[in-house]
Amino acid sequence: MNKSKFVILATFGVLTLFISQCVKDDSMDNFPVDLGARLSMDMKAMVNGNQEITRGEMFQVANDYDFLVSDLKFYVSQMQFQNTEGEWVSASPNVELLDIRDLDSTDYHIFLAPGDYVAVRYLFGLDSVMNRTNPASDTLDISHPLSAYRSTHWNWNLLYRFAIVEGRVNTYGNFITDPNSPVQNTLFSIHPGTDDMRVEKQQTFTNTLSIDRNGSNPTVVFIVDINTWFDGSGGVLDAMTENQGHAEPHDYHITKKFGENFADALSIEIQ
Repeated sequence: MNKSKFVILATFGVLTLFISQCVKDDSMDNFPVDLGARLSMDMKAMVNGNQEITRGEMFQVANDYDFLVSDLKFYVSQMQFQNTEGEWVSASPNVELLDIRDLDSTDYHIFLAPGDYVAVRYLFGLDSVMNRTNPASDTLDISHPLSAYRSTHWNWNLLYRFAIVEGRVNTYGNFITDPNSPVQNTLFSIHPGTDDMRVEKQQTFTNTLSIDRNGSNPTVVFIVDINTWFDGSGGVLDAMTENQGHAEPHDYHITKKFGENFADALSIEIQ
């Protein structure tokens, strides 16, 4: 082999090794340790202050409604934590889809630089660039929060649904459990989305959040206060008459009202 061919082959081999290492380092299973410590995430849906709800089981919302949740999922993105020096530090990955079907799973986590943090900010929903992601893109595997597999993309006009809440509702004390009854509970289905329904949230922690790369780190838990769905900054929502919202012209005001209330309902507990 002449010298020029040897140099070319050697250079190609080094480049191949470098590229393969980059691909490996970019995978979530091999997250570079210099980018942070791993924290678990979870979500709890609560009603009447202290009752955690279970998907598929009827519960009461104050003295107003009987309600059953069959589907509850929502996007949070662009999470940043404020350290004790006042700097905002970004967590990775930058988007997650929290789903009541996956409670207590190990699917949710973030990576954050070790340190002490006193506050958090994030988006309920997606920013305008992320909202225009192609869900069928080859760059998104089925586990990615924005992939078509997650069934959260509406269409190329409305883009992604920031939250999906579906279930059944009836007036207080009147939930129907007999499947053969000629009268059944009312279908509830509201899906906030579109750019103007995203909400930036910010919260100061009661106690400092301390992150240790090698320690037993706390869990970041998103709390959903269901009572606030029906009475928040968006206004009072009558679940018996305002129970369908998909950002269409005829129900846009309902969808936006519920979206604002849903954002109000979100808070974070460190456990």
